[in-house]
Amino acid sequence: MNNSNLTFVLGGAKSGKSEFAEHLYSRDERICYIATGVVKNPDGEMQLRIQRHQARRSDKWIAREQYQQIDKLIDTTTQDGFLLDDAIMLVTNLFYDLVLARTTSDKVDQYLEEASSAEIARIREKILDNWKRILAVRKAKGQSMVIVSDEVGLGVVPATKQTRILRDLYGEVNQLIAKEADNVYFVVSGIAQKLK
Repeated sequence: MNNSNLTFVLGGAKSGKSEFAEHLYSRDERICYIATGVVKNPDGEMQLRIQRHQARRSDKWIAREQYQQIDKLIDTTTQDGFLLDDAIMLVTNLFYDLVLARTTSDKVDQYLEEASSAEIARIREKILDNWKRILAVRKAKGQSMVIVSDEVGLGVVPATKQTRILRDLYGEVNQLIAKEADNVYFVVSGIAQKLK
């Protein structure tokens, strides 16, 4: 893989996108695998998913389980490349951090139903700014990176305001990454189609 490329891998749930993304790097390269699905109270099924992902990774890769300060991680870590899996979990975790700074966990739905357009716009801008910093630092360092994300635009319009806000945010972030990417792949049933 080109040392300074940004590659974006999209797909649906269980499409094979993560495994495809992992194969874009050699097992001999020193890769920083950024797992954004930080689970605070994992159940057995989620633990099994995490273990399957971990088993596929090379022993030469280092893992960082985090979704905050990814720009600083890229700026301060020297590796052959970065693999971020995945963008949707990063957005989701940041979104709920920002919402829970304004309300309690039992009132999230109520807060979002009553939130003004300006409040939602502030949350949106903070998340988009976070992604712009990640992409800018990667570009400035000329660092190879693969970002995995779910394609969210193929389903029906969500029924609740909360899920519509999130779906729109996911779509905006995916578009932002795709615009910056040198290569974009869409994975369906384990088959990758190059889009860009």
